[in-house]
Amino acid sequence: MPSVLRVLSFGLGPIGLAAARLVLQKTSLQLVGAVDADPAKAGKDLAELLGREEPTGIVVAGDGAAALQQLRPDVMLHCTQSYLPLVKEQLLAAIRAGADVVSSTEELLAPELQHALLAKELDEAATAAGVSVLGTGVNPGFAMDFLAVVASAVTADVKAVKCLRVVDAATRRQPLQKKIGAGLAKGEFQQQVATGKFGHVGMRESVALVARGLDLRVDRIEQTVEPVLAPEDHKTPFLTVKEGQVAGLRNHGYGYVGKQAVVHLDLSMYVGAPDPRDEIQLEGTPSVHMKFVGGIPGDEATAAILVNSLHGVAAAAPGLRSVLDIAPPRLCR
Repeated sequence: MPSVLRVLSFGLGPIGLAAARLVLQKTSLQLVGAVDADPAKAGKDLAELLGREEPTGIVVAGDGAAALQQLRPDVMLHCTQSYLPLVKEQLLAAIRAGADVVSSTEELLAPELQHALLAKELDEAATAAGVSVLGTGVNPGFAMDFLAVVASAVTADVKAVKCLRVVDAATRRQPLQKKIGAGLAKGEFQQQVATGKFGHVGMRESVALVARGLDLRVDRIEQTVEPVLAPEDHKTPFLTVKEGQVAGLRNHGYGYVGKQAVVHLDLSMYVGAPDPRDEIQLEGTPSVHMKFVGGIPGDEATAAILVNSLHGVAAAAPGLRSVLDIAPPRLCR
């Protein structure tokens, strides 16, 4: 593995731009290219999208496959969409170019759960090409899954786990506020949930990862999603939520052994949520209770964990990898 990794940033939304900005600050990483399908971004110097006066010399490309073949980066930093089938060709383009991948695609955390055939195809392609593909992030990827597995290091056994995450969505980016339904009527929210393409993505994958990491052999995974209605008006930098409108959601994930829920993940994400925090509780010998007062800030932390995972995926064995398969990420220089 080279001491300085050549990185291509694929996807320049709020998270992708934050991650690209962070790569530019690292001495062990070199940003060699940037890609976004938006015609309004393609052709511009990346500095313009980052709000920097000094040009970076990196012109945003619109064709990801062509940029990968031309630049041949060591690793692709991938931040486009949440659903694995929608990013399949983007991932395969990186694999064909011989690039490892760190992706924020939520379903890539445990891809075999909902897309077994696609996961097999990606794993075989990556293995044959000698590259590694990793899905990670803050949630899923850390706060409500990997962190619980790491906490088990000080236990002799774990019988059950509960992860709680409370996020004041008013502090988050506009796409997330829209994704959780802020400002919708209750009926509109329920219609969106019924599509199966709305709200937080990755709850089932988080349950599966926790169960695998702690050897809790669950036989079924379930989730519930319900709206949280605003008790008063709230205004964010992007939208206004009126009293009685949807402020966001509460999402529960359960992993069952028989009738017992041995994994319970409880996510509240809505505008105006009080007491933001992240908590991990392991029932074991001894039991463990971890709490992050104020919560892990999702947007900044997501960019950081993606960038801090680049060296780990470059050093990992070829194939489709999970956060349980590679060295735990840490701050890279």
